[in-house]
Amino acid sequence: MSTLADARSPSIAQRSSFARWTDAWSRLNRRHALGLALAILLMTAVDLSTLADKLDRPGVLSVIAFDLFVAVALFSITLLAWTAAVAGQPPGSAERVRAVVIAIVASGVLSAAVVVPVMNATGIPEIWHELMGKKRPVPPLWIGILGNTVHLALFAALFVLVAEVLQRRSATNAAVLATRREQAAVAHEVLESRLAAMQAQVEPQFLFNSLVGIEALYRKDADAAADNLDRLIQYLRVALPRLREPGTTIAGEIDLVRAYLAVVTSLHGGRPALSVTVSDDCADARFYPMLLLPLIQRAMREPDDHLPESIRIGVQKSRDDVVIVTRIECSGGCAEDIELARVRERLSGLYGDRATLACAELEGNTTQFTLRVPAAG
Repeated sequence: MSTLADARSPSIAQRSSFARWTDAWSRLNRRHALGLALAILLMTAVDLSTLADKLDRPGVLSVIAFDLFVAVALFSITLLAWTAAVAGQPPGSAERVRAVVIAIVASGVLSAAVVVPVMNATGIPEIWHELMGKKRPVPPLWIGILGNTVHLALFAALFVLVAEVLQRRSATNAAVLATRREQAAVAHEVLESRLAAMQAQVEPQFLFNSLVGIEALYRKDADAAADNLDRLIQYLRVALPRLREPGTTIAGEIDLVRAYLAVVTSLHGGRPALSVTVSDDCADARFYPMLLLPLIQRAMREPDDHLPESIRIGVQKSRDDVVIVTRIECSGGCAEDIELARVRERLSGLYGDRATLACAELEGNTTQFTLRVPAAG
């Protein structure tokens, strides 16, 4: 059994090597074709620079055609040899360096093996000597093979080195881009964790003040205090389940605002009055929590005589965005503070530049917030 396995192993290795070469060649794309064409033109131009003043001489067209053939053969062989040799080799490794050197030498030898017979068969050496005015005899075949091998290997080396630099630069750019994407993903996760932590707080100060107010009301009106306690429980029922949810909907966030303000109005004589208008195509749109409610909570932290009389919320769709316009009947709401800065920070981290928050002071002591987020969430 072992003898049979050993006998089969070379063929398996050969098929694996052949598969690696064909796979590498299949990856050739337009960029490789463009580089190949550019290298062919440059080499042809270099070789023909000495014929600039001899274009009207006989035999020049044959030399030009042959030089073009040499360039096509050399760089086609070099591109295929280099692509196959470095397939799967990490940039900068010793294995890749050896593979590159082997590809250069092999390209020079194979190209010379193709070029020299064609050159001798077409009489190019004699035509070239005549054009250059040389009286020396054409060198022997082995000297021609050796000289052309070195000559072609030099051009192959330049081609491969440029290709290596460009490929390494492309790999570096791809690695940088991948790192930036990972950093953005980590930053997004951190922001969502911070968002969850903020949800978990559930406004401790608000809860404390509500319980103190309910306790004081029990001494005066037990029924009213019981109603207020029911509203507080309803708010907690709406808010607490969201502590484990990464996202919600527009309708869900509006329900949270309603429950929150129901507790506030019960403790402050029915202020502020809430009016909500949500278009049917926006109610189920995905939405992150703690973006709309903090704008309302900012106004509720004012003293009783400065609480807004009314809050109006309108939600409608505008192309690919959902626009939430919140009008709070109070002045000075656009003043930048830590809470507003945190909302803007969360918007930027969650939606990037796809979301905006604008604030404007309107007539009649009204502050208007315009929140625009992608409808897709």
